[in-house]
Amino acid sequence: MSVLLALSSHVVNSGLIYECHQRLNQVGIYNQVTIQWIKGHSDSRGNDAADELARRGSSMAVIGPEPIVPLPFGYLRNLVRKRTRDLHHKLWVEHSECRQAKEALPSIDGRFTKRILKLTKLQLRKVTAVTTGHGTLNKHLSVLGVTDSPLCRACMEEDETAAHLLLSCPVVAGYRARHFGDPGTLRDKVSNTKALLAFLEELGWIE
Repeated sequence: MSVLLALSSHVVNSGLIYECHQRLNQVGIYNQVTIQWIKGHSDSRGNDAADELARRGSSMAVIGPEPIVPLPFGYLRNLVRKRTRDLHHKLWVEHSECRQAKEALPSIDGRFTKRILKLTKLQLRKVTAVTTGHGTLNKHLSVLGVTDSPLCRACMEEDETAAHLLLSCPVVAGYRARHFGDPGTLRDKVSNTKALLAFLEELGWIE
């Protein structure tokens, strides 16, 4: 029955089923072909022959790499995805640069990626600026030579970085409490994109 369902499907994911289609099309050029299910052990000559071939096939020694049974496409797809995720995570964890981005995102987070890809271009730019530290904040601008001082324009006590604003700047503590509630970590703040964007909008420092 599973063979009949596979043959009647509009999608072919098996080389064997594709070959069956080709053979049936060739036979059907000059013949009327009818495919039907026959109950096993029904004394049908064709069915008994198929059973005998199946018995012979199962008793033969395996030649070639295993598994000998074709793997489902979905299984192979998930295998490739998992392998890709594992390699991506390993590359990110072992990478020696991107210090602030790794502090905000210590591991690969697929859900976070899907969430920010739904943002507008302006919103995505703001989240990326905070995550990487490459935004219009004094620490980064001083590295580029745009500003003379890296100090926070609010408290003038520490370098003006995304981590400073989101975690420790005393002047904007009220903003943080209003939008984020509990203190949390840099990862918590960056992952909460809705609260993060509201905080940045009220602060007005990230363009």
